[in-house]
Amino acid sequence: MVAGSWAWCVSMIVSTVKWKKANPGKPVPVIMYGTVLNALLWLWTSIGVAAEMLFQLIPTSLGLADTIDPGLSRVLFSETLHAIVYFWLFPAYLVMYSIMPKEAGGKLFSDEWARIAFIMLFFFSVPIGTHHLYVDPMVAAGWKILHMLGTTMVAVPTLITGFTLIASMEIAGRLRGGTGLFGWLKKLDYTNPVVLASTFSLLMLTVGGWGGVINASYSLDVLIHNTQWIPGHFHLIYGGTTVIMYFAAAYWLWPKITGHQLFSNKLVITQLWTWFLGMWITTMPWHYLGIIGQPRRVNTVQAYQQAEDLVRTWDVHMIIMNFGAVMLLFSGFLFVYILAMTLRQPTITDAQREVSYAEPIHQPFELPKLLNSLAFWNWGMLVYLVASYGYPVLQFFFIGTPESPAWGI
Repeated sequence: MVAGSWAWCVSMIVSTVKWKKANPGKPVPVIMYGTVLNALLWLWTSIGVAAEMLFQLIPTSLGLADTIDPGLSRVLFSETLHAIVYFWLFPAYLVMYSIMPKEAGGKLFSDEWARIAFIMLFFFSVPIGTHHLYVDPMVAAGWKILHMLGTTMVAVPTLITGFTLIASMEIAGRLRGGTGLFGWLKKLDYTNPVVLASTFSLLMLTVGGWGGVINASYSLDVLIHNTQWIPGHFHLIYGGTTVIMYFAAAYWLWPKITGHQLFSNKLVITQLWTWFLGMWITTMPWHYLGIIGQPRRVNTVQAYQQAEDLVRTWDVHMIIMNFGAVMLLFSGFLFVYILAMTLRQPTITDAQREVSYAEPIHQPFELPKLLNSLAFWNWGMLVYLVASYGYPVLQFFFIGTPESPAWGI
């Protein structure tokens, strides 16, 4: 499955290289630039899990090795573990940068800042995985600090994204007649699924992003490591910020693919609201349970037998979470229902099926080379990856993990 996914990555890269050759000197469209950076991100980040499967899991499953080296497996998997979240997040950003401004009735605030955000998200996303291994004795403290600094840098493209997208929404609001400091907010069309989903996504990204800064901290992470805080944070970022933009992309693209008018915009808005509220109701108690110390993986039946008074303090928060989860389940079924019912709606015109993307205020006819380059950042990723993972991985050839063969060989 991992090797199969590389075919898509190669296809994106080859398509972009061909486009650049056919259009010498022209900037790669920002949506394609972000897409191919995401493909490169996946190629780099999947090396870790592919190596773990090839040298650890497959030999053990085939009986060629007695056991795996758990220290090495954790380090290799950490390369894939965290960056895969950014691989999922990239398409959500692409929708907000390339589709939302036009759907809102405005233009993208800055093509250049979009590229800078994409480049930084690509560059700092992969070589930072050992921040999940702060308490792992098989990784030295110095390497953990290096990964901590890289993880903290991910906050920068997040802030750039927030600023650029809010500025793009402000442009749309003012073009629609908004005045005053915040009057533009009232003029945005929140009945448009992409606009509403982008608003919700940015709100969840704000809270989830600050939670990520806590996770990146070498000292603070120890307090919430392997507690329910971690799945709470993960679900708010992926299930909230990311998935709600997938819904928006589907509502935008499905009529263009099928040729049928989107079914019931009222139900669409209801689905987005229930997902948004359900995600908050689910993840906020999750975070709190982590703060008061509930383990990330816990058998509550067994825990009741061991510490009944302690576990009873968890009950009300878990009940609230279950209510939020039911809302999310309802919202998910409603999403499928809307797409299915769309197939029974009247057809739309060819003009309505055309795909077009948001234009920036100032069209970049020329760009600094680094903002249109793939090779430079690809080589930079190689150097950064070797610097941050080279020794932590190679050390297992020499020291290994006690009672485990080096590299499972």
